[in-house]
Amino acid sequence: MIFLPVHVFGQTYSPQSLHSGPSWSPDGRMVAFSAAYTGRYDIYAIDIWNGERTRVSDHPANDLYPTWAPNGQQIAFYSDRPNEHGPFPPDSIVYNVRALYETYARDGYRPSWSPDSRTIATHFRGEKGNYEIYLMNHRGRDRRPITDNLATDVHPKFSPDGERIVFVSDRDNQPEIYVMNADGSEQTRLTNSPSYDLDPVWSPDGEKIAFITNRLGFFDIFVMDADGSNKRQLTHTPSIDMAPVWSPNGEKILFSSNRYGYFDIFAMDADGSNVERLTESEYHEFYGSWSPQGSRIAYLSTEHGDPHVFVMNANGTRKRQITR
Repeated sequence: MIFLPVHVFGQTYSPQSLHSGPSWSPDGRMVAFSAAYTGRYDIYAIDIWNGERTRVSDHPANDLYPTWAPNGQQIAFYSDRPNEHGPFPPDSIVYNVRALYETYARDGYRPSWSPDSRTIATHFRGEKGNYEIYLMNHRGRDRRPITDNLATDVHPKFSPDGERIVFVSDRDNQPEIYVMNADGSEQTRLTNSPSYDLDPVWSPDGEKIAFITNRLGFFDIFVMDADGSNKRQLTHTPSIDMAPVWSPNGEKILFSSNRYGYFDIFAMDADGSNVERLTESEYHEFYGSWSPQGSRIAYLSTEHGDPHVFVMNANGTRKRQITR
C-alpha cells in the first residue's frame, strides 16, 4: 500500500457512508473503496462474487480515494495522517462549482498510476502555497514537482502509454485542460474558453480526451483529439452531465446526469449517439466505473440512505448491492 497525506475538508461523516467511488482491481474480481464503518474512513476491498470484505487500512486517520496499481499488487490512497514535511496535501476543494464535487472526488483526487506501476502522479500544495503536480515512485518516495508557477495545477492523469499527463490549470485565469510530457516538459494548453473546462479523461488508445465544460451554459460532455483539436459536443441537455469514463474498448462513454431529477448512470457511443439510461430510480446513482473487461459497471447508490457499492451488467441488468 502507498498512502499520500491529504486533509479531509472539514466535512461531517455519518457511520458506514462511502466517500469515494469504486476502484476495480485489474483482474476485475475486487472493488476498492473508502468507507467509515468505524467512524473514520479506511480503505476496503470487496470480492464482487462472494462478498468477502478485506480491510486494507486501519489507522486513526482518514484514508480516502484508493486506486489500484495496474499490476494489482498495490493500492495508492490519500490519508490525513500527520505530515510535517512538504509538499502538503490539498486542504480545500478546488473548483467546487454547482455541486460538482462528486466528479473531482472520483477521479481528480485519486492518485494516478503510470502503466508500468512504477510512478504515481498527484497534486500537492508547494512552497508557494499553490497546487503543483508531483511525481513519486511506487513507494510514495522521491517526490518531485513537474509544474512550477503561481497558478493551481491539479488532477493529473497518465496517458495509456505513460508518456503524457493531462491536468487542469488556471494559469490563464480560468480552469482549462493542459497536457505535458510525463517529465513535465512541453506543457500545452488544450482548451480555451471563458467557462470551466474540467474532468479530462484519456481514451484507451490515447488518441482522444473527454471532458466536461459549461461553455454553453450547462455542464455537457465534450471530446477532443489529444492535441486539443476537433472538439465535439457529445451531450446536449439543460442539466449536469459529468464524470465521463471510457469503456475499456473505447467504444462507449459512461457518465452521470441529473437530466431526470436525480443523478443516474448513462452510457453512450463514443460519438455521443445511442444514449442509454442504465439506472432509473428516485435516489442518486453515480461514480460509475467500468470493470477492466468492460462487462460490468460498479457505482454508488443512495437507495438505502448512505451510499453503497452496487454492480450491474454493462447493459444495466442484474443490479445488486455488494456492500452493507
